[in-house]
Amino acid sequence: MDRRRFMTGFGLLAIGGAAGAGVGFEAEPAIATEGPTARTATPTGTAAHAATVTFRTAPAGKIMALTIDDGPTREWTPQVHRLLARHHAKATFFVVGKRAQADAGAIAAAVDAGHELANHTWDHKDLTQHAQAYDQESLEQTHELLIKLTGKAPTLCRPPYGRIDSVGLACCTALQYDVLLWSNHITGSNATYDTTKVLSEVSPGSIVLAHDGGPEPNANLMKQLDRLVGSLKDDGYQLVTASELLAAAPRA
Repeated sequence: MDRRRFMTGFGLLAIGGAAGAGVGFEAEPAIATEGPTARTATPTGTAAHAATVTFRTAPAGKIMALTIDDGPTREWTPQVHRLLARHHAKATFFVVGKRAQADAGAIAAAVDAGHELANHTWDHKDLTQHAQAYDQESLEQTHELLIKLTGKAPTLCRPPYGRIDSVGLACCTALQYDVLLWSNHITGSNATYDTTKVLSEVSPGSIVLAHDGGPEPNANLMKQLDRLVGSLKDDGYQLVTASELLAAAPRA
């Protein structure tokens, strides 16, 4: 099979796909059927369009970021807030807009605790499987809601399942977003093993993904996140927001 035909079938869906496959919400098609340039975005006008995609950074100090996706939820988000407060740690919550709308109190609590709120779309749909107008509306609706609830515009997006192509990136540039992915993932189904693995691999600039919404959260995940944060603090790490992590490490 030649490279062009291979890319036609595979598209641009490989970014983070395996890591996000168990996230939940409604199932999304795994393979694109259009040609490799069918969804290429072409922004109009003369303004700059640029978005940085970050998996991890390399700061001089012993700092890292914990990122929490798919909430807020009334069962799990308060538990994450409490464990972070116990360890005087901060995190970035990538929120689903319609869930934030239904639980504005959780958003206010995150702001009061000094956490960062960022955009994870309105209804957790794969950005690579929808038209640009849909992607734009999903991000804009969540963007405007977070401004309303926090008084501050978010600056980061994480695409559902970690999947994004040029259309999604164009939507992000329109909102002046950078895209944040991750270097480590603690799953709900294998939280004990994953946490041990993260603690053995972590280094300054790591970006760890976990969840407070969807099917992943459970009691053991909360226990392991508490272990993770406590162990990192004992080892001298400072857990900062994703934006603080990005600001501390010059872009390569």
